[in-house]
Amino acid sequence: MATLAEYLDRLGWSAERLGREVNREAGLHTVSRKAPYAWLKGAKPRGAVPEIVTAILSTKLGEAVTVPMLWPRPEPTVEPAALSSHYGPWTGGSLWSGPLHVFNAASDSASTLPGLPGYALTAPVLDWLTVEPVEIQGRVVGRQPVTPEMTYVLSDRVAQLRRLDDVQGGPLVLDWVTDDLRRAATLARDGSYDADTGQRLHQILAELAQLAGWLACDQDLTGLGQRYLLTGLRAAHAAGDAALGANIVSCLSYQAAWAGEHGAALSLIRAARKGADRPGHGSVHALLATRQARVHAQLADETACARALDDASAAYADGSPSDAPAWAYWVTPAVLAADAGRAWLELGRSDRAEAHLVRGLNLFGQDQPRNRMLHNASLAEARLGLGDLEGAADAACQALDLGERLISGRAKARLRTLQTRFERVDSRRAHEVVDRAHHILRSS
Repeated sequence: MATLAEYLDRLGWSAERLGREVNREAGLHTVSRKAPYAWLKGAKPRGAVPEIVTAILSTKLGEAVTVPMLWPRPEPTVEPAALSSHYGPWTGGSLWSGPLHVFNAASDSASTLPGLPGYALTAPVLDWLTVEPVEIQGRVVGRQPVTPEMTYVLSDRVAQLRRLDDVQGGPLVLDWVTDDLRRAATLARDGSYDADTGQRLHQILAELAQLAGWLACDQDLTGLGQRYLLTGLRAAHAAGDAALGANIVSCLSYQAAWAGEHGAALSLIRAARKGADRPGHGSVHALLATRQARVHAQLADETACARALDDASAAYADGSPSDAPAWAYWVTPAVLAADAGRAWLELGRSDRAEAHLVRGLNLFGQDQPRNRMLHNASLAEARLGLGDLEGAADAACQALDLGERLISGRAKARLRTLQTRFERVDSRRAHEVVDRAHHILRSS
């Protein structure tokens, strides 16, 4: 794996030149003139600077450069105590013996929890895949009776929070989700309920933990997000909900891919597809196949990517919307088409990417603004690859209009990439895109 020094040598840049490029991208005085010399010695810059550095290098070199490639996580940072709660027996009685501490400690240590490397995720996922769930028993002793009506309220609340994440996201939504998660976890641990209510309560817990994990990862709280996802996986397993568990494993795969751990991401998404169960869940299987296609694209395996995209189309066509779980409401033809476009873009096939992205964006209408922002940014990249500057600028402006209203780490990262790509183009419209992106990023 190349070092930062080797990348700079290929560009003929000094450390100070890299610092100037970062300041030009992110704003004057973002880093000091001498700061990059420490990076050459292995020090990792704070905040969004690592993503800015990798976006600059990727654009200038014409190849993917990721943060883990420049600043890999040392394996010893994975703390045994934090992992042990996820490696314990997969039984209903042990579910809350360890993972509950994640909910209680999250607000104090969220920003300091180290991310877990891919190898640390495979053992609990293998347990999820191979250990038979123990049927949840009713609890007759508990401080708080839990009625079916209480689970209906919690279920409605989860749906509301998901919709709020679709249009806004951000730290406030994460706080609301984790507050509900703590309350629901306390009911599961200390309440009294019959077996059916207990099973539904654990499903709700799994959904809340999945949503919390997704939101945390989107806010660059990777370590916290992974722990929420692993706890959600245990709750889904206890509830006997294979489709929900597979969705959670696919989120772990997606996060590993964001971190550049594509081998681990592929292993995880394969496990998710194997464990998903129920062929009738067409939207679930389509989602998983599409996420596998994205990993194949990032590994430059066009044949496997195309095969997985075909699997996704077939699965969705074979399924029935009425059979889909409630949490999969957002898995639509628009999402599948646009995600296919992103996969083709990652393979360098801008022509195929544009066609899929345009189709997906047309199908979205006014729904899912964050997804529309991300896919408009992808469409702008595809059109730049085709030499269509006007079309690229139009798509970029759509992404910027939507990005102004979003609080999302992924959205910010994509806007930085967009800004860098347009900086290479000398035209009035390109300059307008760069200026708007710079203003939005500085204001967020």
